[in-house]
Formats: sequence, structure tokens, C-alpha cells
Amino acid sequence: MKTMSVDDGLYGAFEAAADRDGRSVQELVNEALVSWLVDAAMDDADRTEIKQARIENAEQGGVEFEAFFNELLGDRA
Repeated sequence: MKTMSVDDGLYGAFEAAADRDGRSVQELVNEALVSWLVDAAMDDADRTEIKQARIENAEQGGVEFEAFFNELLGDRA
């Protein structure tokens, strides 16, 4: 187990949530950290998938969404 400093207001919010749920602050903090790490891992995976999709799209002659619509709107102006 490690010790860290937490903002008093944030700790108070965790205490209130723990009391409400009948759990310990430590349980909630650990759960929140795991959730954050899972989200961060998914974000990394999503970025990798998006990058690969853009590469494949460019190889097939595709155009980025924003560039397509900027050109389209520019033609109408």
C-alpha cells in the first residue's frame, strides 16, 4: 500500500460516497483508479484503430471528413 495526498474536498466527496454506499474510501479510490486505467487503455486502443483506419482510407483514395465538408462548403460560398 502507498500513501498519497488528496485534496480535502475530493477526499470529502469520496467519504460521502463511501458512507452512502456502505464501502470504504479505499475501495472507492481503487475502483476509480482501475476504471480510469481501463478508459486510458481503451483510448490508446481507439487512437491506434483510428490511425490505422486513416492510413487504410488514404491508401484507398479517401478524404478526411472535415476536409471533404470544408471543400463542399467552400464551393457553395
